[in-house]
Amino acid sequence: MTIDMNKLGYEIDLLPVGDGSKSGDAILLRFGDLYEGKSAQKVVVIDGGYKCTAKSVKDHLIKYYNCINAQGKIQIDLMILTHPDVDHVGGLVELANDPDIQIIRIMMHRPWEELSVSWFKDGRITNKSIRQRLIDAFGKAYELDLATKKSYTCSSMPNSYKFGGAILHILAPSPSLYKTQIALCDKTPDSVVESRMSETKMFGKILNEEPYNIGHSIKWYYNEQTTAINETSLVIMFEYLDVKILFTGDAGIECLQEAIDYAEANGIDLSKLDIIKMPHHGSRKNITPDIMCKLGHDGTECYFSCVSGDEGHHPSKRLVNLLNQMGFGVFCTRGNILRRHHNAPVRDGYKPAKTLGYFPTMETK
Repeated sequence: MTIDMNKLGYEIDLLPVGDGSKSGDAILLRFGDLYEGKSAQKVVVIDGGYKCTAKSVKDHLIKYYNCINAQGKIQIDLMILTHPDVDHVGGLVELANDPDIQIIRIMMHRPWEELSVSWFKDGRITNKSIRQRLIDAFGKAYELDLATKKSYTCSSMPNSYKFGGAILHILAPSPSLYKTQIALCDKTPDSVVESRMSETKMFGKILNEEPYNIGHSIKWYYNEQTTAINETSLVIMFEYLDVKILFTGDAGIECLQEAIDYAEANGIDLSKLDIIKMPHHGSRKNITPDIMCKLGHDGTECYFSCVSGDEGHHPSKRLVNLLNQMGFGVFCTRGNILRRHHNAPVRDGYKPAKTLGYFPTMETK
């Protein structure tokens, strides 16, 4: 089949996930000839939000993604779980168990297969018992693994893979960082390794704020950190035609720095990103100004998946102001679908998204 390059396109959708102060991630992506039909495109689902999010994902695929295959199934060519937090994996489990859906490929980590007793202090633990404890700790991810046994397993190791005319660059985490952070997370037994980052108290919604004047220097709290499980998130750059999109899950400073280092060592240019799906709904604990200097360029769009009314927490007002100051475009779901597209069908009722500008106040530590 001859491919007409002028007809090729893509579209990416960040669906609204969560309510109150509970945000989540559910990202849909398709690319190819989006007018031709199922045989001329690939559909990717990256994380699926909570259990209740699955219906929204399924409905969106049916309505907009033209992905019903010859067997009458909704075909997902690649499903990716960035990490096993419930706001990412819950919806994927429901989709994987849905008889109307066929998943061709699955990419995910499986800690019950990847860590042995040598990572933990308790000498009474056997390889059999640690496997069961990890299955119990990451039960939803294990359910997803069982539900996708008939799907082809894609490696989550850092590497670059060709996929339907696109390239997926798996940038992080390295096996060492992944296993270290799984061992350190609060769901597993005491680890034999120690965190390389200082600990800080996790915060809920911020109440204390300080004024901000545009153009003034923004203080950054470099001693903050995200959780260990967030540091196991897959960081993936999607490259197709002339678009580059960085997906970060809930990755933190260590994982993102590994991604930057890996990219530099392997000739992958992160300075020309078109979109960065920002980690952990816009928490400032996952980002530093130094990291953002290495990602994207003036005009790169930063997407936040976050609920409405949680500003100061998700997203961090301090982070939003920093990104604006650095020249990034900032966009949030806030209860709406956030979409970017090229050579894609027109959707009724959709209108250009508005950037999120400076906040007049910022949360304090």
